[in-house]
Amino acid sequence: MNKLLFSAKKEILIIFRDVPGLLILFLMPVLLMTVVILAQDYSLRNEIGKTRLVFIDDSHSGFSTSLRENLVSSGFFETDTVADGLVISRKIAIDLINSGKYQIGLYIGRGDSAIEIISDPAVSGPYRSNLIMPLKYLIKGTQTRNIVENMLAISSGDLKPLIDKSIEESTNKLPVVQESFAGSEMQEIKPTAIQNIVPGFILFAMFFIVIPLAASIINEKHEGAFQRLRTLPVGFGVILGSKVFVYFMVCLIQFFLMMLVGLWVFPNFLGLPQLQVGNNVAAILFATAASSLAAIGFGILVGSASETMAQASLFGSVMVVLLGVISGTFLPVHVMPKLLQNLSLISPMRWGIDNYLDVFIRGGGILTILPRSLLLFVFFIFAMISSIYIFAVRKA
Repeated sequence: MNKLLFSAKKEILIIFRDVPGLLILFLMPVLLMTVVILAQDYSLRNEIGKTRLVFIDDSHSGFSTSLRENLVSSGFFETDTVADGLVISRKIAIDLINSGKYQIGLYIGRGDSAIEIISDPAVSGPYRSNLIMPLKYLIKGTQTRNIVENMLAISSGDLKPLIDKSIEESTNKLPVVQESFAGSEMQEIKPTAIQNIVPGFILFAMFFIVIPLAASIINEKHEGAFQRLRTLPVGFGVILGSKVFVYFMVCLIQFFLMMLVGLWVFPNFLGLPQLQVGNNVAAILFATAASSLAAIGFGILVGSASETMAQASLFGSVMVVLLGVISGTFLPVHVMPKLLQNLSLISPMRWGIDNYLDVFIRGGGILTILPRSLLLFVFFIFAMISSIYIFAVRKA
């Protein structure tokens, strides 16, 4: 026991003497997570908010008037017909949109002979689609309503008031469309961007211990510390066990730091929603332990297999970023191509993220996350056995 404690003390001193490593372990993931959440929150608020639209009406018909009213009443668009004191023509609208002052415009030709959606070429494809699709639905809906009203006006004669009243009464009886989330009846947590992003960056931070952990192993190999330890009655279990113990504590600190930011910093200082984690503490700690061990195993494996610090830092950092990308840290997995979705299924980072999502959002417990947690434990054991073989048999 004393051997393990002294070896752990050595690891702690190495960590605290490495100031850049401390920044990588604790500050970098928090800053990166904060920037990503702020960017996504701003993007979502912009998408949910109203879009200013240039409305060029050369028709001045009942259809164009109804269309403009429907655009405003939809809550998605605000229509501008005047700029700098001048009525906006089609040419002026094109100049305004091309200069970036507006993102989209709608032109109605004389006699409703033409309907044209004009968009800024600099707007990205997905965002342009989010603007154009509701606009097309509103146009088609207004056209359909206009046709029906014209047919009723021609054919119904004195019955038109009765028909209008019947349509209005039937419309008022339609059920209100509601939104709900798939989950248990007792689940009160509502998903937000923070609920999805924080789990990803918890795993991202944990796996980034590969850099200081690999550095510790490589330095011991190159500086002869490992050989000196081997001359003492200290086994591989003590040497590697001390690293696992110390970096397990590091992963726990990272976890609690991320939770503190999500629970306290975001709502109190940045005006963001508070992270909701439910009340299944046992499942959260179990998921954290499994993820921490997998991250430690990855770091020890990289350090054991690498000849130099340059190899370890380059390979380790690139692999962590790649795993983070395909596992859902920066972008939800469901929006990725099918190939990347399938590839992410073998990523230990994806297993850990899904565990947190099951607990934080879906109200799951230990039994829910047990299969993926076992995979994380198996990955840890595989990494440790491989490291012992590489480090002890091939390098010693």
